[in-house]
Amino acid sequence: MPTADDPLVYSEGHGEYQVTDEVALAFRADLDASLKAIHADFTAEQQAGLETLKKHLRAWTVSHLQEKDIADTLALANRIREKFSVFVLVGIGGSDLGGRTLHDSLDDPYHNQRMPEERGGGLEIYFTGDTFDPKRLVALLDLLQKRNLLARTCVDVVSKSGKTGETIAAAMILREYLQKAGGRDWAQNMVATTGYEESSVLWQMNKQTPFFGLLPVPEGVGGRFSFISPVGLLPFAVTANANVESPDQRLKNALAGYAEGHRRFLLPPDDPDNAAYRLARWLHFAEQFDRKTSLVFCNYADDAKIAEWMGQLYTESIQERGHGLNIIGTRGPTGNHSLLNGILRGPREKVVLFLQWQDLGPDLTIPTGTGIGGDLSAFEGLKMTQVQTASWQGTFDDYTANGLACAALRLAKRDGYHLFLLMRTLMDAVAIKGRLQLLHIDVNGKPDPESDLTYQQFGVEGYKKRTRENAQKMRQSN
Repeated sequence: MPTADDPLVYSEGHGEYQVTDEVALAFRADLDASLKAIHADFTAEQQAGLETLKKHLRAWTVSHLQEKDIADTLALANRIREKFSVFVLVGIGGSDLGGRTLHDSLDDPYHNQRMPEERGGGLEIYFTGDTFDPKRLVALLDLLQKRNLLARTCVDVVSKSGKTGETIAAAMILREYLQKAGGRDWAQNMVATTGYEESSVLWQMNKQTPFFGLLPVPEGVGGRFSFISPVGLLPFAVTANANVESPDQRLKNALAGYAEGHRRFLLPPDDPDNAAYRLARWLHFAEQFDRKTSLVFCNYADDAKIAEWMGQLYTESIQERGHGLNIIGTRGPTGNHSLLNGILRGPREKVVLFLQWQDLGPDLTIPTGTGIGGDLSAFEGLKMTQVQTASWQGTFDDYTANGLACAALRLAKRDGYHLFLLMRTLMDAVAIKGRLQLLHIDVNGKPDPESDLTYQQFGVEGYKKRTRENAQKMRQSN
């Protein structure tokens, strides 16, 4: 079991993966040799320093060491908390999902409904800019207007290029409403998190009319790896409940978890604490040897966004050159009543990765003497977290008893330290899996870490181009 001294434990169910035949053992031996070589490459890369990491699009591995970015983010967060009541993050993909995941996992689920004093200075937070569907943006603007909050709303536009269509469309609508509410000072209600380069539209806008604040999307940090940068840290600090921990302490605790993930990543690949290498090994064996096609990512808690974040992280990074597992996100035990039957009784092309949290936070006890008979009386007198653990263990045991391959990442507590440790471990596992798939090998068969497909997303550009073309036709016909 994970403890304060052992915050993350990786384990595998037996099931069909307890293989002993010579072919499987030979595959695993080759796989272990590859992992050692990958570990040597990544270790050498770390020793080469930040500039090499930037070129390889892996500067996210040392984001916890970028003291200026962290200090600037905290300073801006404190200024925002002093002046505003509402924070709106405008972004899509990695510019949005990292912040959403941190909020969904760690903030009070009714954060926005709490009184300001109950939130301990944490601002109300809303997310937009991830769709052209106007439904939620219309409702958000109506909400802010009717509560007279537009003038006290800070809008954070997150886009590295500053050219993302969905994001900029929402940002310009918000700007128009801010202009109506505050006149020429609208820019003092806006911050931007973007690339510090002339090609960024947001960078150019800030030069013309300075925003309330500007933060970088750092070089060498792709969107789906950016939660640890100002992209995710700003909303994380802005919503901090000072009754629990100050923004400064919140960042320190979470970054310590990320640092622990970094330490573990540099351990030998067969070290029990190096969960990233062990997980990547398991995933690669599942796909390449057992010919599995899907990974069920089951967070055994009532937090849904981390599965969406993992879906983007894995799919955009690993599904290249016709390979890569499909991600099916779910949460337990809710997902057991929608997916479990198909997982066990459907086609055996799936493996399951569980996240299991030992301490879920504030708890409740199920009453005794309820009069409920039969098997349900077993729940009486137990903490809800205890029954949640019983449910996770029962699901894991049932899957393995039925020959389904499972693995689990078990965490001591649902808090910033452990969540950042977990997310770093998953990002490392994806990076290792990309190397196992030879995504850093170019068309000539040579290593080219600067063009590693794990950090690219060329498939996204087609829809963007066609969307702009269709929009131009619509403008011409109006």
